[in-house]
Amino acid sequence: MASMIDAVLPKKVTNEYLGGQIPFYGFCLVFSTQIFSSTVHLFTSDSGVNSIASIIQFPFEGPADPNNVIYMFSAVGGVSQMMFTLLYGLVLWRYRSLIPLMLGFMLLETLLGIVVTTLHPLTPEYYEYTPPAMVIRVPKIIALVVFLFMAIHRSKSEMERSSCRGNP
Repeated sequence: MASMIDAVLPKKVTNEYLGGQIPFYGFCLVFSTQIFSSTVHLFTSDSGVNSIASIIQFPFEGPADPNNVIYMFSAVGGVSQMMFTLLYGLVLWRYRSLIPLMLGFMLLETLLGIVVTTLHPLTPEYYEYTPPAMVIRVPKIIALVVFLFMAIHRSKSEMERSSCRGNP
């Protein structure tokens, strides 16, 4: 009997995805938003802090502008985001059996984002408007949980059918 762990961490990594079309296209959708987000955080002059997240740029007096430090740390976050984006692209290209694992990583990243904003909250006076990442957070978590559940359930069913037919 196939286990949930085998669906998320397959013993043999292949380019065969068994989790169904809805989780596959859901993964592609979240991946495409990750491409945009990681590119903005890594390559724009303000790391998307002002232009996308609408965090107000505060005036500082003196020779050094602390906003540049904020942009630098946001760009460092963009580096990590870009590394995962490249990993997601690699999985789509060559290792599709790992899509349930990547959905789990996407869910974990979103949940840890909630931890960060809980530990270091920014109140409304920091924003011109609510950042898009904050607006989409709850729907994204719900969608990722559904996609992950569907992918695991379908993968387990397909593995069980395969083992019943005598395939290794």
